[in-house]
Amino acid sequence: MYRTLTRRLEGRGERGYTLTELAVVMAVFMIFMSFAGPVMISHLMSAVRTERRVDLQQSARAALRTMERELRQAVELYDEVSKPGKPTGKNLLSFGVDLDGDGTIVNLSNSGTEQITYYVKNGTLYRGWAWNQGVPLAENVLSLQYTYFGSNPLLDTDSDGVVEESELNPPDGLGPWSKGELANVTRVVIVLTVEESGVTQTYSSDVLLRNKVVG
Repeated sequence: MYRTLTRRLEGRGERGYTLTELAVVMAVFMIFMSFAGPVMISHLMSAVRTERRVDLQQSARAALRTMERELRQAVELYDEVSKPGKPTGKNLLSFGVDLDGDGTIVNLSNSGTEQITYYVKNGTLYRGWAWNQGVPLAENVLSLQYTYFGSNPLLDTDSDGVVEESELNPPDGLGPWSKGELANVTRVVIVLTVEESGVTQTYSSDVLLRNKVVG
């Protein structure tokens, strides 16, 4: 009996941490965090930037693949005069494509249209049946540029083996395109640049218009 009571009294007298010891531990912890904190924050920010870059890549690549697939099947490129609301130029592109293979280019004001316009508005890339009438494909678009080329050697005025924009749409390739000029376009280079919070990605594609009849 006396031995049990003695053990209990000894147990109650066990020594705890002093205020000085706690202060030392806290000081060591703060010193450790002063070195480890910036490293941890740097790794966290790097992970966020990587995730943001992946999201941008997926969105831009998906949009570019959609443009490539449809443009390869284009039968005709449209101009603003003959097809109001469906312009073609440096930053936007309109064309007709026989998606269902029935020999007819259908123009409907919904997703079933075969007259397609790609354009950028307020940093968003749209696909629609006309200018300002589309659904978004990609956001955070910094720029979208199309460069047009032909294959008719008679138009190669500088004899360099490449029919460039300036030869298709003289004098400099930057003016309004006419229906006749667009009829000679057989290849389009697309350059899509996306940007968000300092992360910039640029993607390009060289698309041959396989189904287009050269004028």
